[in-house]
Amino acid sequence: MSENFAIGQRYLSDSESSLGLGVVIDVDDRCVHILFPQSEQTRVYAKASALLSRVIFSKGDSITDQDGNLYTVASREEISGVVRYHLSCGKSLMETRLAANITLAKPLERLLAGHIASSDEYELRQDALRIQAMLSRHPLRGLIGARVDIIKHQLYIAHEVGKRLAPRVLLADEVGLGKTIEAGLIVHQQIITGKVERVLILVPDSLQYQWMIELKRRFNLDFALFDLVRTASIKEHNPEQNVFLTEQFIIAGIDLLLDHHDLYEQAYAAGFDLLVVDEAHHLHWDSEQGGNDKYELVADFAANIAGVLLLTATPEQLGVESHFARLRLLDSHRFDDLEDFVAAQDAFADVAMVATLLIDGVELSAKQIRAVAGLLGFDEVQLADINANERLRTHVINELLDRHGTGRVLFRNTRDSVQGFFGRMSVPYPLPLPMAWQNTHYTQGKLREQLWGEENYPDGSWLEHDPRVAWLIGLLREQLKHQKVLLIARSGATIESLEAALRLHAGIKTAVFTEQMSLLERDQAAAFFADEAGAQILLCSEIGSEGRNFQFVQDLVLFDLPANADTLEQRIGRLDRIGQIAQIRLHVPFVVGTAQERLYHWYDGALNIFHQISPTAQAVQEAYLPQLKPLLEAADTPDNREALAGLIADALEYRKQLEEQLQAGRDRLLEYNSCRPNVATRIETAMRELDENKLLPVFLDRYLTAVGIDYSVQRDGSWIIHPIDGSQVDIEGIESLPLDEDGMSLTFSRKQALAREDLQFMSYEHPLVQAILEGVLSGAFGNTQVALLKSAALPKGMLLIENHFRIEAIAAKRLNLSAYLPKQSLRVFLSERGDDLTAVATSEKILPLIERLDKARARQVTKVRADIIDNRSQDAKQIATAQLDEISRQASTAFAEHMDKEIGRLTRLQAINPNVRHDEIAALQELKQQGMQALGGLSLVPDSIRVLVVVAPD
Repeated sequence: MSENFAIGQRYLSDSESSLGLGVVIDVDDRCVHILFPQSEQTRVYAKASALLSRVIFSKGDSITDQDGNLYTVASREEISGVVRYHLSCGKSLMETRLAANITLAKPLERLLAGHIASSDEYELRQDALRIQAMLSRHPLRGLIGARVDIIKHQLYIAHEVGKRLAPRVLLADEVGLGKTIEAGLIVHQQIITGKVERVLILVPDSLQYQWMIELKRRFNLDFALFDLVRTASIKEHNPEQNVFLTEQFIIAGIDLLLDHHDLYEQAYAAGFDLLVVDEAHHLHWDSEQGGNDKYELVADFAANIAGVLLLTATPEQLGVESHFARLRLLDSHRFDDLEDFVAAQDAFADVAMVATLLIDGVELSAKQIRAVAGLLGFDEVQLADINANERLRTHVINELLDRHGTGRVLFRNTRDSVQGFFGRMSVPYPLPLPMAWQNTHYTQGKLREQLWGEENYPDGSWLEHDPRVAWLIGLLREQLKHQKVLLIARSGATIESLEAALRLHAGIKTAVFTEQMSLLERDQAAAFFADEAGAQILLCSEIGSEGRNFQFVQDLVLFDLPANADTLEQRIGRLDRIGQIAQIRLHVPFVVGTAQERLYHWYDGALNIFHQISPTAQAVQEAYLPQLKPLLEAADTPDNREALAGLIADALEYRKQLEEQLQAGRDRLLEYNSCRPNVATRIETAMRELDENKLLPVFLDRYLTAVGIDYSVQRDGSWIIHPIDGSQVDIEGIESLPLDEDGMSLTFSRKQALAREDLQFMSYEHPLVQAILEGVLSGAFGNTQVALLKSAALPKGMLLIENHFRIEAIAAKRLNLSAYLPKQSLRVFLSERGDDLTAVATSEKILPLIERLDKARARQVTKVRADIIDNRSQDAKQIATAQLDEISRQASTAFAEHMDKEIGRLTRLQAINPNVRHDEIAALQELKQQGMQALGGLSLVPDSIRVLVVVAPD
């Protein structure tokens, strides 16, 4: 459209009717800026092509002002492009004062103008309405679209935290249990449900890419990676631009903001709704010197951002002070005194002990029952049969959880509590020192040269003398001939040289995975490796392997060893994690008499890292590093070997002490609270039921067929949507579909999606499905139809008019008010005489009787019978409008009951657990008020219309 826009004019969005009535707030040469106050959204449209409808009322029309007063228009005049309405009561009203929940009817206008859709498109629109209603009501909304396995503790945490407003929690699951997945699920749910619009993720530089890949591949979230190059490019283009306002979802290295104060200031000023901080154990703090620079930076952001997620696998590893300090970042009012915190933790020991007995099913003694009654303020008689009554035991556990000191802000699952791990074992391969290595940097150089000497030969000449090459070929040809094998080495150059040797000289099927490759190339390599007939071995560089998990593999070759224990654990964690189906084998070659051998014995003897995950490994290594490094670098002499053995023995004892301390401090109640079994089981069941539902493939098939997009089904059940050719670009809504020039490969199977990252996991929350639903329902797709109805019970030639109306509550998306509506759409089915046949002629009954009518005859029907169609449509609107008050009452009651229950629960909980924040309750009360106001003014939106002409059956 092309309009003479003026500030103050009122418009509706043709593509987003749920935004409500908008007001023009700014106009420039090319764009018009429109504020939609009811939905708290602002949109910018190109003036020449804006899909907008100007709202202007005529004499006799009813209008409502912002205070809810209803008036009748007597006349109107235009003043500088803005309409002033003169009302029948003698007053006047500028259009700027119109209520924001006004909508316009479109289907009838299109029908009478001869725009008639096919029967398939019309029925597809009705299906889309039903799907959208189902999604808005589903209790797992925001969680069902992720490419993740159905793992109870992850889904439980995501569901518990993700449904909160502005959640502030510490996610502290042990390594390999999926903290990144939990955080991604929470972020996804918060975005999908409209609770947040801007997210900032701060991570160490080495993890930025991993996070970006995880969020894209698993959650279809496009986060922008902000580094120095990108920020400098934005500044160069527009020096005045706040670079952090150019994207909604941002990943940045925490060091970037520490090293560049101007970027810190811009990020702080940009404002975000949710902050995620990974590796939070690097945020150090003590009561005397305060926090380190990373802690202080995060503290600044945490004080300015409503929602905060901190991630660490070692919440108490660095001492109670740092643990307290991280909790202080989440709630500085609750955790304001270290001594009080320590005292409260000590006082809770008795509660934790009793809870452990209850969780383990141990019978309580009479003394313990009295203690529980005293803790909860119960009468002992109430707990008399606690040992025999499972429901009562569960109730008592839940009551204890509500009183837990940190149970609401801290979630921690351990491998002991989750279980299902098959373990790991190392297979060392001592290799003889080659003559070519003697008296060279491999044995006498700096530590880096001894451990990774091959990096000095980028031309690959190192392959000739390195004994690990022949060993690897023999391993793959003989011992692991029929196994999938993952190999990780430090550098991409090493990987490329190895791959050439294996493929060209040994004839072994290989795939490569390095940071130099594009995302598409990595996907293709991973897919080739996952295919049964594909590569036997996937060769990964250190960085290239980040963000990818290979639970279907049990053999990992550690071609070299990293200098950092956490990095080694990260390598092993590609296999040893949730979803693994068997014990994994770590194949570790090392050359005898070199630093490679010494480092292996350190990791094996001191840290035991090849056999089990240890949350203390990095702490032990850091404590002994000053003594360890010279011994690794030293010559292979009896004295040095003895010194290293002594250091390993000392470190082993230190590690055992740390692990005993951690085990002694294990909080079973916290672990139980991090995955309440009954709730987690219900979530798991609901997810599996959705997976088993086969309606989505049917819906997608019908849509693709209706719009003429070609696709094919492969033998393994996956689909390939073929590229859209130039002749299809005019299909309504197709330009908004997230299909690139190569089309899309997809699967509806969660299992297949987890094994094949080249396939998109298709769910109701996938961007493609969401775009289809949005395109179908927000535009004119399938909203009109004229067809024949075969019936002997009705007079031949009679018209029947079917009107569908959407019921919309114009409010902020985060309220999800549609979930509380008893009906989200209304169907009214009238005869041409005005008889209401809605109840007797249901959609299901008439569908088999409907036959297609060609468009020429259909247009003739609408032209000749326009008055009847118009009159009956107005009657249908009146019938539907008469139902709004009851629908509003039911919705308001359901919404109020839900909000009052949650507010009441938190209020009661706050009395016994100060971790419930005042602002959390206040926010819920404010949302309740907003929701009740919106539900009191529901809008009726004409959605679609179908005219049926009765004909005699064959």
